[in-house]
Amino acid sequence: MLCAWASICFHTGIVFIAAVNLGAQERSGCDKNASSAVTSPLQCKSERVVALIPAFNQSNDVNAPPLSSSAKRRLFTKTIMDPFNLTMPAINALLLDSAGVSSGYGSGIGGVAKRYASSLADSVTGNALRLYVFPAILHEDPRYFRAVNKPFSLRVTHVFGATIRTRKDDRSFGFNWSKLLASGISAGISNAYYPEENRGAALTISRIGFSYLGEIGSNALKEFWPDVSRKRHSKQRCSTIDTSECQSIPP
Repeated sequence: MLCAWASICFHTGIVFIAAVNLGAQERSGCDKNASSAVTSPLQCKSERVVALIPAFNQSNDVNAPPLSSSAKRRLFTKTIMDPFNLTMPAINALLLDSAGVSSGYGSGIGGVAKRYASSLADSVTGNALRLYVFPAILHEDPRYFRAVNKPFSLRVTHVFGATIRTRKDDRSFGFNWSKLLASGISAGISNAYYPEENRGAALTISRIGFSYLGEIGSNALKEFWPDVSRKRHSKQRCSTIDTSECQSIPP
């Protein structure tokens, strides 16, 4: 069992380091391409929040051109192939194994591997339906559009509301069917490979609920982390230039 944990931790660590390096490369690219003007300390938009978590479907422009079906497919493939999204199922597998959850998978390296496979299947299925299949069929936009120019209270409301109301490809807004259908069908499909103890209507409904909570948390990071990052970069920049020049940087 100890060898199983050591092997999983080793490979998880490799993928995690790759994710960190990707985040560092993106930040480096921002630093090289950023304008030298003090009033715009960070010009490029990072595709990650908290330096690691991918936010490829984040946009600051609610009037941005719609995504084609092929663009939605590329968004899905880019998301599931990201090192962070390959790491998290492994971490989840280790946590489930240590807690004795999903005991039907067994223990040891075989049990951990089965838990990892099921967690990865959840991620792939959910993202495929949420980012590509239903948005392409229903002509809905899978991106999260930040409410950057609204008061804080409305931005918080938007974080929750985006799971219910979404933009369509024709730039109108309506009910977020892609989220509801993707969550429901993905949760239902998981009953095909989950152990008996983790199947059933009640557990399927709970997985749908956790899917919504997870997206709300993801929306919150996409909405507010860029502001935190911008202020942090502004302070770092001010530490290297004349203080009087920093007065023009917005708080």
